[in-house]
Amino acid sequence: MKYLYYTFFFIFGLVSLPTNMLSRTYREKYSAVLLHYLQNENDSLKYKAALFLIDNMDGHKSPEGNQIEVFKVKIGEINSQNGIRELNEAWNLSGKEGGTMMVPDSAVVTPRLLVSNIDASFDSWESAPWKSEIDFSTFCNYILPYRCSNEHIGGNWRKAMKDKYGYVINGETDMLKAFAKIKKAVYDDVVLSNAYCPYEMDVITTHRIGKAECGQRAIVLADVLRALGIPSAIDFTPVWADYSSKSHGWVSVIDKEGVTYTVFENDTIAKTLNPIDASVFIPKYIVNEDDNCPYDIKQNKTTVKVYREEFAITNHLTESREGFLNSPFLHDVSDKYGLTSQLSINVNTDKKVFLCTYVSASDWMPIAHTKPVCGKAIFENVGRNSVCTAFTEENGKRMYISSPFIVGDNGIEKIFTGNKEKMTEININRKYPLCQYIADVWGYMRDGVFLGSNDSCFVKSDTLATIQTMPYGITNIKSVSNKKYRFLRYKAPQNNRSSLSELQFWVQSKDGSKTKLHGIYSTNGVDSTHLEYLEDGNTATSCRGQNPEYTITVDLGIGNSSNVDGITYAPSTDLNFVEKGHLYELYYFDTSWKLIGKQIATNDFLVFKEVPGDVILLLKDKTAGQEERIFEYKNGVQTWH
Repeated sequence: MKYLYYTFFFIFGLVSLPTNMLSRTYREKYSAVLLHYLQNENDSLKYKAALFLIDNMDGHKSPEGNQIEVFKVKIGEINSQNGIRELNEAWNLSGKEGGTMMVPDSAVVTPRLLVSNIDASFDSWESAPWKSEIDFSTFCNYILPYRCSNEHIGGNWRKAMKDKYGYVINGETDMLKAFAKIKKAVYDDVVLSNAYCPYEMDVITTHRIGKAECGQRAIVLADVLRALGIPSAIDFTPVWADYSSKSHGWVSVIDKEGVTYTVFENDTIAKTLNPIDASVFIPKYIVNEDDNCPYDIKQNKTTVKVYREEFAITNHLTESREGFLNSPFLHDVSDKYGLTSQLSINVNTDKKVFLCTYVSASDWMPIAHTKPVCGKAIFENVGRNSVCTAFTEENGKRMYISSPFIVGDNGIEKIFTGNKEKMTEININRKYPLCQYIADVWGYMRDGVFLGSNDSCFVKSDTLATIQTMPYGITNIKSVSNKKYRFLRYKAPQNNRSSLSELQFWVQSKDGSKTKLHGIYSTNGVDSTHLEYLEDGNTATSCRGQNPEYTITVDLGIGNSSNVDGITYAPSTDLNFVEKGHLYELYYFDTSWKLIGKQIATNDFLVFKEVPGDVILLLKDKTAGQEERIFEYKNGVQTWH
């Protein structure tokens, strides 16, 4: 531990040294590795490969410490079927044994590890049926490195992954088909999940856990591909331009011509210019015309920029940059994914200009930067249909130099300049777009049925009503029976367990008023913890369906029966509708955020008057909820960005 302590501070002190001095220092540290390959003239390529790793090692770091090591032991004691909660608890308990720190690779990577890694990577390259498709430069960048991201360095992952997945491509001679086969096998073994610790674990540990978020799972796949002699990298979008607040990473394969290939969904062969991974909500339910859904269903995510994580140093930082842009290992590969728009922004500064997109529940996030030339800031290869703005820095503070604009095929398509002379009234009921995965939940409620019976087992029952179109909020439906019943029931459709947030039966008096029928709620196949949610008038609370064809029954009581004139029901929601009693704030942005007004919702919609025209708006729920997106309001409709 003492040796590691001094090594860390020795390497830390090298950060300010000139690049040529750093290279010389690293070569001295790993002189035994270089000497090892100089002894045999047949190892000339391995010598060059060693230089590649050594000369690009500075700046790479690994999470190390007692917490990591104890966690690796603990996960071996956890049943693989256990969920994120158990894994997160294991991580937190491991923290009692010590912390984790990011340590320079030179303090972790031993000469023996470097030699073992180089020899194993050459074995995989030279034995691959597609070796002729991989030149030495491609090999160095995308097979040779002992790491592919910021993961913990641990274990002989090349041998472990080759032994585990070699059989998958036995007899396969097409590299792009092999990629597709391996991806399917790996993603079957390591399922997508939420993160369970704040660091990227080594591939062997992650594979043992069998669960990983997108970036960690990409590390596993990239390492497996490299272990089998397939050049791969992790590409990522730092943030979606119109969805969530998360980045997303995936794996690409690169040939000697520099062409990028990916596997999208169920492809059996990797292709170029595929849709960006996870950028499409594959619909399970297709919204029909007769659903009369009043919302545009969001089925795609927009990307502004795509970057690649490289092992080689792509630029030597001479000044600080914001966020992920501070990495010296980024390679802009946006054009490889069809992001080809060029932006030209007129500026009155010679300082660096940052291009930004809005991050949900946060603010504008820088995703690219450039130095102005002749009064113009030029950004190449930007994604179409994204809404962006730009800023420069003055005395450490952001100074926005552009109103928000939409990126078109040939540059800036529309600028939201704002029009205070044309104030308007708006009526809005959501703070976030309605995504396809919500429509999938709602749509499959079609064919759900409401029943009436006078025996608790519903041996004999009558149909009161059937859900014939997709519900999208509190829905009222009329009963087709005029009989009286003691027992009333909702039965979910076959193979569907979409949750309900409201379920009430009512009768109508001669004067037209409605009276809710009161009884005791019971369920079969539903989480019964909070049955009161079904009649609280709040669509933000729901009872979770657990089994297909579940039932919810209302018993009006002994000696009580009633006819039913109507039924009120609602599916569970994404909690992004306007909710009664919540405090909301509406803002617009020109070159700063400006408050338009505040309201406590008294209904399921909000009306704001005196709203400037032609602006980007943002509705914030100050009571609860994190998801929120910028939008424009035109023709009485919220158009999300």
